[in-house]
Amino acid sequence: MRSTQDKDISIIWTSFLMKVVGLWLAADRNEQFRRDFALIYTVSALFISVCMACRDIYYTWGNLRECVFIVCNILYVAMVLLKIGILYSHKMEFFKLVTFTQQNFWRPHQDPQEMIILTGCKKVCTVTIIIISFCCQGSCAGYLISPLIGNMGKNESDRALPFNLWVDFPVSLSPYFEILFTIQILCVYHVGICYICFDNFLCIVNFHVASQFRILQYRLKNLHNVIKVQLNDQESDTKVSRYANACYIKLKNCVQLHQMLTEYCLKLENIFTIIVLGHVMFLAIVICLLGFQLFLADTPPSKKVSLVLNLGGTFFQFLMFTYSCDNLIRQSVDVGNAVFSGPWANLPMDKVGTVVRKNLIIVIMRSHRVCSLTAGGFFPISLETYTAVLSTAMSYFTLLKRSSDVEDT
Repeated sequence: MRSTQDKDISIIWTSFLMKVVGLWLAADRNEQFRRDFALIYTVSALFISVCMACRDIYYTWGNLRECVFIVCNILYVAMVLLKIGILYSHKMEFFKLVTFTQQNFWRPHQDPQEMIILTGCKKVCTVTIIIISFCCQGSCAGYLISPLIGNMGKNESDRALPFNLWVDFPVSLSPYFEILFTIQILCVYHVGICYICFDNFLCIVNFHVASQFRILQYRLKNLHNVIKVQLNDQESDTKVSRYANACYIKLKNCVQLHQMLTEYCLKLENIFTIIVLGHVMFLAIVICLLGFQLFLADTPPSKKVSLVLNLGGTFFQFLMFTYSCDNLIRQSVDVGNAVFSGPWANLPMDKVGTVVRKNLIIVIMRSHRVCSLTAGGFFPISLETYTAVLSTAMSYFTLLKRSSDVEDT
């Protein structure tokens, strides 16, 4: 039987993007060499992007509309550098986490109801990854199409690159123009890949961990079905005690799964908490700057299509990320509610039955300490974070609009 990860489009595509960046597992020395080469290429593309953006903003300082466009690009590169730097510093922990995820979460289950839960999770992840990837490709294509349309009908000496270089060099002449144009577009696409791949991975993991909590709830609720069938044929106190022992063994497995999930969430928090904090801090500014370029600046129509996809992809990506974190919180809390549907009322008041009841109380108490992903330990990420970021972005947008009106007058 093929594993779930071999058939899940979201997992296949996300792992491919992580391999392109250079931060993924390697099976042998040759694969490790390819990963190292990809990571070097990633760092080189980011370095070139930073140099071009910093030089561009230096020469265009004072022009609000041009500076907004450049600052938005710098923020994207800054977020990517933060994610790669943090993840590379936790590289071994991250690889262990991926290996553990592949062995325990991305695998088939025998129970039909558990397979239904995983199938639903797979559909949500697939739709999320497809929409985010489409918006990212459309945004990157805007950097390619806009200068091509703008250069139509121009002489060779007047051609413009996607990003200004500000060098005393005939960059508009062939073959320098074609070479520099290709380098800039490759950098754009690589920054786009780096920007979405880490968030995609984290979003998929959140959904799968939440699904594991749902499977745990199902197992806790399903305990009484097995026990009830056996209790219908009970003839003596010995059988009741044997049923209680069977329930205790099943509950022990559920407790072990619950402990594994809580420990997994702590490891996930330790690796990604700073990345999440930086992403939330930058995102309100990015949304504001994208809105300014789309609604207030004199942006070419070809570029507006790219900005619409960029803004829509940013909204959807952050919505699904906060939804996955919110789903993780709710499913971890619902474990305590699922305990009440267990077989505790049918158990005898002997030693084993008392131990099972005490363990159920411990599970309920532990479920009140929710499993969540926080932004640097300051606050948990949930759907409330999404609305708070949008509110902050709207405030920044209003302030930027007033600055633009003052500049025009």
